[in-house]
Amino acid sequence: MPMPADFPMFGPRRSLIAHVRDALVFVACYLALDWASDLYPLGPFDITLWNPSPALGIVWLFLGGLGYAPVVFGTIFIADIVIRQAPGGMLLTALTSLVLAGGYTAIAATLRYFLKSASGPTDVRHLWTFIAVTTIGTAIIGALNACALWANGLLVGTLFSTAVFRFWLADAVGVLVTAPLLLLAADKAARERLFNSWRRPETVLQFAVMVAMVYFVFTGAGDATPKYFYLLFPPLIWIALRGGYVGAAVASGIVQIAVILVGVQSDPMLALALVEVQLRVAALSLTGLFLGVTVDERKRASEDLKASLRLAAAGEMAGAIAHEINQPLAALSNYGRACQLFLERGEGKIPYSELNATIEKMLAESKRAADVVARLRDFFRSGTTRLEHVSVASLLDRARRIGSKLDPSHQVDFRVESDADSSVLLADRLQIELVLRNLIANAFEAIEHLPAGERKGVTVSAYNAQDGGVLFRIADTGPGLSLSARKVLFEPVSTNKPMGMGLGLAISQAIAEAHGGSLTAAPAERGEFHLLLPCLAADEYEYTG
Repeated sequence: MPMPADFPMFGPRRSLIAHVRDALVFVACYLALDWASDLYPLGPFDITLWNPSPALGIVWLFLGGLGYAPVVFGTIFIADIVIRQAPGGMLLTALTSLVLAGGYTAIAATLRYFLKSASGPTDVRHLWTFIAVTTIGTAIIGALNACALWANGLLVGTLFSTAVFRFWLADAVGVLVTAPLLLLAADKAARERLFNSWRRPETVLQFAVMVAMVYFVFTGAGDATPKYFYLLFPPLIWIALRGGYVGAAVASGIVQIAVILVGVQSDPMLALALVEVQLRVAALSLTGLFLGVTVDERKRASEDLKASLRLAAAGEMAGAIAHEINQPLAALSNYGRACQLFLERGEGKIPYSELNATIEKMLAESKRAADVVARLRDFFRSGTTRLEHVSVASLLDRARRIGSKLDPSHQVDFRVESDADSSVLLADRLQIELVLRNLIANAFEAIEHLPAGERKGVTVSAYNAQDGGVLFRIADTGPGLSLSARKVLFEPVSTNKPMGMGLGLAISQAIAEAHGGSLTAAPAERGEFHLLLPCLAADEYEYTG
C-alpha cells in the first residue's frame, strides 16, 4: 500500500534519543490510560466499557509512523502483565497483544492512506472514512481477540458474544472520542485556534452551560441519567456551530470524562446503564463531529468564495482601469509626437510657449495615469474605494463609448437616453463604470444570437427616481430571463455562459449595494436591469465642489 508523502514510515527524521524519548512517553501514557479505564471489567481479562488507550496507539502510529508498531506491541504486552497480571499466561498474552497491535497498525495504515493529512478528518468525506475505518477495524479486532480467548477455552456460551460486543464498544467509543482530541492536541494550528477561542466570552459561556448540563445529567438526574441524556445535545450543537470541529471534539471529550467519573462510582450507575450511556455518548460525539466539520467546510468554502470574488473583481477592475489608462497613454503619445514636430522645425523656429504648454499637458496626463495605477494598488491591498463627484452625463458618455467598442460595425441599434444629465453621484467612478460595462456587455450578448431579421437593440437610460436617486435602465431586445433564472441570477458562480465564471453580476450587485444603491433584474418581457444609485442634492454638490 503506497504511503502519502506526508507520512514517512518513521515520521520526520529525528535523532535516536528523540525516538526513545517519544517511545517512553507513549508507554507511560498508554499504561496510565489503560489503568484509568478499568471500569466494570468482564471476566479475568478486564474487558471494560471504555478503552481510550487504542486511540493513543492509533494516533501515534498515524502521526509518528508505522515503524513504531513493535513498540505498540511491547506496550500492550507490558500493560496486560502489569495491570491484569496476564491471566491467560504469557503465550496467550503475547498472542492477544499481537492481535491488538496488528489491528491498531492496520487501522493507522488505512487512515494514513485515505486521509493523506496529519490533521485527521478535515471534511465530511474524511470524517466518514475515519468513522468507517475505526468502527469496522475495532469490530474485527474485538472478534479476533475474543476468538483467541475462546480458542484457549476462556470464553464459553453467551460470554463470547458479550465479550465481542464489549471489545468493540470500548475500543470504538474510545477511539471515536479520544482520537480527535489527540489529533487536535498534536496540531499546532488547532491548538492556537482552541486557545484563541477561550478569549471570547461566548466560548466560556458555552462550556459553562455544557458543564452545568453534564453535572445535572450525570449527578442531579441520579438513576435517570439515560432519560435526560438528550439535554446534552443543545449545548453541543451550540458549541459545534460556533467552534466547528475543534469545539465539538472538546465538548465530546468533556461528556466522556463525565461518564468515566460517574462510572468509577459504585451506586449511581450500574454496568448495564453505563453501556447504554456509552452508546449515547457515541451518538452525541458523532453528531457534534459531523456538525463541526460541516461548519468548518462551510467557513472554508465561504473564504474561498470571497477570495474568488476578490480575484474576479480585481480582474474586472483591471479591465476598467486598462480602459481608463488608455486615454492618458494615447494623449501622452500624441503630445510626445507634437513635441517632436516642434523640434523638427529647427533652432529659432521652435514655439517655446506651445512646447511648454504641451509638456505641461504631458505631465498632467502622466499624473492622471499614476492616479489610476495608485487606485489599482489600493484596491489590491485593501479593497478600498475612492469616492468622488461623478456626473451622470459623464457616465452616459462613457456608456456610449463602451457601446461603440462592443459594436464597431454599428449592427446594433444602441441608444443612450437621459433626463438626469445634471445629477451628480458620490461614487467610485471606476467601479460604477465597471458595473455599466458589465451590464451593457451582457445586453449585447443577449441579442448576439437573435435570428436574422429581428431587431437587435440595446438602450441605456438614466432617470431621476422618486426617492432622490438616479435609476440607470439597461434594456435589450433579447428573449429576457425566466422567473427561475432571475431567482439565482445574482448568486455567485451562477452563469449560462460557457466560458463565464458567474461572478460579474454578483460583483456588480455588491458594488451597487456598497454605494447605498441596488441592482435588480426587472420582471420584463425582454432583458432589463435597473441600477439605482443615490445622488447628491444640488446644494450638497455646490458646497462640496
